[in-house]
Amino acid sequence: MTTALYLKRVIQERDYVMRVVKQLAEIIARLLKLALTDPQKARAELDAAGREALQMELGPLALVDAATCAQLLGRADKVVLYATIVEAKAELDLLEGAQHRGRANLVHALELAHEALRLGAKNVEAQALLERLRVRIAGLDAA
Repeated sequence: MTTALYLKRVIQERDYVMRVVKQLAEIIARLLKLALTDPQKARAELDAAGREALQMELGPLALVDAATCAQLLGRADKVVLYATIVEAKAELDLLEGAQHRGRANLVHALELAHEALRLGAKNVEAQALLERLRVRIAGLDAA
């Protein structure tokens, strides 16, 4: 494969993942509203959307630490995508009153954001996620 063809393929794949991230953000907003009336259905739909977005089962990713998860996913944009899913799970936990589990998921998402930055030092999405999570965790700790 030529360098130009390789670069074109990488750019196309990155653009695809960024579109998926934006779509997932819209889905998450809808699911958080659904969680107010049916949290179990919201969680099931989030899992389905995450599987579709990453094109893999999420269970194995949930069993490993952030560094291993980043290695399995391989690219910063995919790590950001998974971290966004974990962040949404944390918000569902918090809505259900599971404060400790919610905070633990937020911390895990923060660790994933750090790993995404390690993989792609100039990843704007990872940096924005990192800042958002820091503020959210600080707010929980202050409460």
